[in-house]
Amino acid sequence: MNQEQFKQSWDQLKGYLKKHWEKITDEDVSQIAGDQNKFNLAIEKRYGALNGDVSKWADRWYAKWSGLYVGYEEAKAITPACSDVPAR
Repeated sequence: MNQEQFKQSWDQLKGYLKKHWEKITDEDVSQIAGDQNKFNLAIEKRYGALNGDVSKWADRWYAKWSGLYVGYEEAKAITPACSDVPAR
């Protein structure tokens, strides 16, 4: 997902983000405000080295939300919260 896609989907993504990644605070969400770089910094701050895993989660979430999702087996194992993301 690129910055434009991230910003466009932010209103939907932020709810799933907090549900799936519980260490993200309301303050983090306010500061991120649709900025992918700030998102990455918040993830690094709260989870350390998991940044790559969270980026994969966000990419797969966006793919499902945008209707481009293909049911990858590894995605199912990593992203259980994606199962309740409605296609756009």
